[in-house]
Amino acid sequence: MKRRLLWLHRWLSIGLAPLLLVLIVSGGLLAVQPVVEDWVAGPDADVPVAVPETLTWLDRLDQRQRARALRFEADRVLVLTFSQRGERRVVPFDLTTGEAGVERATGESFFRTVRHLHKDLLLGLDGLVEWVTYALLIIVVTGPWLAWPRLRNTLSDWHTGLGWLTLPLIFLVTATGALLALQWGTPALPEFDRDQPQVTLPAAIARAAQQGDLVAVYEAERFAQVSVALQGADATGNRVTYVVTPGEVARVTAYPGLVQSLHQGTWAGAISGALNGIAALALGFLLLSGTWVWLRRQWQARRREGDPAADILVAYGSQTGTAARWARATAKALRDGGERVLEASLAGVRPEELPGFRQVLLIISTTGDGEVPDAARRFVDALPGSRLSGARFAVLALGDSSYRQFCAAGERLRQRLLTSGAEEVLPLVKVDGDPAGPWRGWMDRVGRAVGTDLGELEAPDGGDQPVRLTLAQRQQLNDPADPDTNEVWSLVFECAEPLDYRPGDLLLVRPAPGAPARPYSIGSTPLTDPRRLMLTVAVVTRDDGTPGEASGLLCRQLPVGTPLDMTLRRHPHFHPPESPDRPMIMVAAGCGIAPFMGFLAEQAHRPRTGPAWLLFGNRKRAGDFFYRERLQRCLEEGHLYRLDTAFSRDADDGRYVSDCIREAGAELLDWLERRDALLYACGKASTLGRGLREALTGVLVEQRGLAPPEARERLRQWEAEGRLRLDLID
Repeated sequence: MKRRLLWLHRWLSIGLAPLLLVLIVSGGLLAVQPVVEDWVAGPDADVPVAVPETLTWLDRLDQRQRARALRFEADRVLVLTFSQRGERRVVPFDLTTGEAGVERATGESFFRTVRHLHKDLLLGLDGLVEWVTYALLIIVVTGPWLAWPRLRNTLSDWHTGLGWLTLPLIFLVTATGALLALQWGTPALPEFDRDQPQVTLPAAIARAAQQGDLVAVYEAERFAQVSVALQGADATGNRVTYVVTPGEVARVTAYPGLVQSLHQGTWAGAISGALNGIAALALGFLLLSGTWVWLRRQWQARRREGDPAADILVAYGSQTGTAARWARATAKALRDGGERVLEASLAGVRPEELPGFRQVLLIISTTGDGEVPDAARRFVDALPGSRLSGARFAVLALGDSSYRQFCAAGERLRQRLLTSGAEEVLPLVKVDGDPAGPWRGWMDRVGRAVGTDLGELEAPDGGDQPVRLTLAQRQQLNDPADPDTNEVWSLVFECAEPLDYRPGDLLLVRPAPGAPARPYSIGSTPLTDPRRLMLTVAVVTRDDGTPGEASGLLCRQLPVGTPLDMTLRRHPHFHPPESPDRPMIMVAAGCGIAPFMGFLAEQAHRPRTGPAWLLFGNRKRAGDFFYRERLQRCLEEGHLYRLDTAFSRDADDGRYVSDCIREAGAELLDWLERRDALLYACGKASTLGRGLREALTGVLVEQRGLAPPEARERLRQWEAEGRLRLDLID
């Protein structure tokens, strides 16, 4: 139900945004009219003027009968509004002397034009305006059902908060507008034909006196071109209202009626006009802010950057951001050579799209022990059975020959493309270590294959950065007396020079020359201390009981105070959100909490207003609730909005972090879909990765009514958009 309301609220707002903006702006301008009139007008007359005297003054002051409105004010002042050739003039007359005063600047002609714009868009489209009015009421009514206000300084939360705060006012003006369109709550007026001759003010007053009981006049105004509304008094002094049409004199209970007075903001003069103005400003802000938030989300979600009619696809599968950087450099070089290029993550590409391109250039890294990067896994898994006849491709595979399965992901991708009928236009190139040299050679061949002179090639910035770090602190995080917990350490390193990195970047540790480099997520921020960084490292235990080379070196063998040569690697896909007001959801199991301690440290030092939500799971609350005190401080200081925990081996818990996701499914989807949050997950692919996807799929099925294949496709879209960011490893 909520999803349907959100769809209705969003698409009515976006689809009708131009028309809604015209109605809101014109309505806001009309709300100024009572304020202006109250400012320039004098106080109302305490006693109405007798009909004979009123007619005498009209005969004297309006001999050509051009007045369309009159009003008696205190101190014997008669105000006449004249209409001539579309212009309106408001002139006060002193009835003591009979002399005209200074013409009043009420903006009557301007407001008349604005009123027509508000009612029919100046094009006679009153029927269209009526339906837009109903749509606006639906938008206003559905809004409060979609979110509760939160005290957060984000545009989305200002949108929600202001909507709730001004709900009575904006509901009043929109509901009364719909009632007027339906002619509900308005006085019953006699029927009349607009083609009949108009009734003049003197004629209307005389007929109301002859055919009714009008004996004195307060004010009169022509409406609907041919009719006149009168307010005066009968013989007993009671206030009466008449509507005089060409064929009838009718006494009515009120004119224009409560509904119209509420809608126009005329029921209390300047005060009611100001309230309607506030409602219009609020509606304008809600429309513009809601549209902007949606447009910004669409822009942020674009993970495919392409030229019009692109015929070359540059796609990448990246785990740490390296393949993405070189794909970006490849696309730039081709564009500089005059080619039309689409650059995309493989998470956002379907196999059936490949034959539609003249050339397909694929850059893919290998992660773990010969694994395909998470973002590319679905694409590679979807290749068997695909019909790719006509697709022409070349693969650049990034890897490290110190691993047993060197460039296995690139080989697997190539083989599946060939099996599916695609044609390989260039031999597979395997890159060991720094891609710069092999990439330039590969690009020379790419240029010849596409018929483009690529000229001087520019390698991407932000590559690996060698650093010498000294181990400054080492603290065990788990309870060493509890055999159910894994051995995990917090390590703090120091550098002689300031370090340039962000939380989520990687520190590559090579335990011995020629040994594979092991990446560890950095869990600190240079905003705290630019010469320090922190790691959270679990000791890997082999089958024979010995520790892993890298984890054993860091956690057991390297003495505190000893320097070690390592490498900093950018991992921009796993950085905290660039937008300071964008919410983030962090899902961690065990050592997966490593980067998120840096996220929260940056949250504390940067002017970020976007809320942070952490879901953390491990074995035992008492034995391996890592950084418990620090997380509690983050909660108390507001840097962490919410903390959900699960401890699978505690008798009073027994849950996994995937269970937390299911339990908080409704709010989690609200953060992802309405508040445009980014969801980060870090942990083991075989446990957290699988459990996360299953839990999110179940939440989408339960909360959004999707079929399981549709839910899995939604997750794939989120990964392609960068809304779901995974850093998983086994």
